[in-house]
Amino acid sequence: MKKWFIDRPYTSTSIIFLIVIIFGWRFLYWQEENYAFILLLYFIVTLGIRLDDISRKIGGGVVKFPNGSGEKETIVRQLSDIRGSLLALNTTLTKLLKEKEKKED
Repeated sequence: MKKWFIDRPYTSTSIIFLIVIIFGWRFLYWQEENYAFILLLYFIVTLGIRLDDISRKIGGGVVKFPNGSGEKETIVRQLSDIRGSLLALNTTLTKLLKEKEKKED
């Protein structure tokens, strides 16, 4: 049952709001303003569901941290590679700055 709700978020949301509207009509004697407010809430909720779908498709989910030692070693190696690249870039920029200062003199 839970999987059905997860696979069909729009259908389950629509059913819930339909039940609320029928309950309001039969037992609470709602007027037009109440229905308009429920409709506004329905659009806001469905927009939230759609934005959640979009964020999951582009990868904005829960961040998983590495647990295994092999993954930690990979991260440390990548950080070491980044450090080496930054040092090489810093050396190149220093040389370019010195050449520019020589040309200005």
